[in-house]
Amino acid sequence: MKQSTAGAMLDLRDTAVLKAVGILAIVLHNFYHKLPATPRENEFDFDPNRFHQFLYGITVPKQAIQSFFSAFGHFGVQLFIFLSAYGLALKYWSIPGWGGFVWSRIKKIYPTYFLALALWLALNLVQVGPSGFPDFLLKTGDKLALTTFALIDLVPGYQLPPVGPWWFLPFIIQFYCIWGLLAAFSRRFRVAGLVMLSVAALAILLAFQAPLSEKWAINLLETPLGHLPELCLGVACARFGVRIGPAAALIAAVLFIGGNIEALLWPFTFISALVLLLYAYRLTAGLLRNRPTLEWIAAVSMPVFFVNGFLRTPFVEIAARFDRWYVDLLLGPCVVLASLAVGYVLLRAEERLTRPRSREPAAATPP
Repeated sequence: MKQSTAGAMLDLRDTAVLKAVGILAIVLHNFYHKLPATPRENEFDFDPNRFHQFLYGITVPKQAIQSFFSAFGHFGVQLFIFLSAYGLALKYWSIPGWGGFVWSRIKKIYPTYFLALALWLALNLVQVGPSGFPDFLLKTGDKLALTTFALIDLVPGYQLPPVGPWWFLPFIIQFYCIWGLLAAFSRRFRVAGLVMLSVAALAILLAFQAPLSEKWAINLLETPLGHLPELCLGVACARFGVRIGPAAALIAAVLFIGGNIEALLWPFTFISALVLLLYAYRLTAGLLRNRPTLEWIAAVSMPVFFVNGFLRTPFVEIAARFDRWYVDLLLGPCVVLASLAVGYVLLRAEERLTRPRSREPAAATPP
């Protein structure tokens, strides 16, 4: 990665494309990795056999697409982590007050979260019935409270949030809380400091990920500490002219392959996947920019994060009932369309609830 004095490497259209690509990959991953015939992913823990299963899966034409997104679709999250740091570094490089900044972020995210939560509760009410709903709330109330306060990934014994992805509510709110410190550190030590911080984070991950996960059920990869290299790269690209070149992409490819084979290199797969994705976009930007469909998908990406996890359930049940490869393959796009449709409805509902009608901007129109 080389430094230049050029401005920010991505504009709003670039970030829209990356958001669209990221959310599509995530939704397809979240569906396909639930199917029994697809390989599992090395997202929160490592098993070298998963990569061998992936290599076998992509050699079978009937399973190639499902296997690819099941094993690697979750790396779409790395794009959003990068873009979160990239955007903050451009817009909030110096924040006047920590409390006001965090509150401004909370006001942007939580209305969508609460709408998705209401939908999830309504669907469960229909499923368990009024008589079983109080018991359902008792069983899930602690998880919902910890998710709402962005603490579920830090409390021993709890894992993924019941509503929304692991990274978008707990992770992103925690990142907002530490952003002032990261920005100040970056201003003081610049690229060299960001590199050292990334190396230190990887060392901590190698040393403590396994014992914390096994003994306390706390996974560092669900926290900003576990993904500091991606965050630091976002800052470096936004403020210090860092660019992804062929040499960086080649090194990332080697680390990515090695990280799927060797446990010691596994923590490098996240940053290396991000570098490869950014370099791939650099090569294909001319084809992807200025696509209204991708811009619309990016506009509804936040509500889609919150709803796609529980919307996939009936589609997973349909796949299990038919147990045919072509049914599995076709259901993936169906989950995407359903998630986009519901995401758009939530987006419109949020705009009507949170913005005065006289000043309400036009919502993203479905292409």
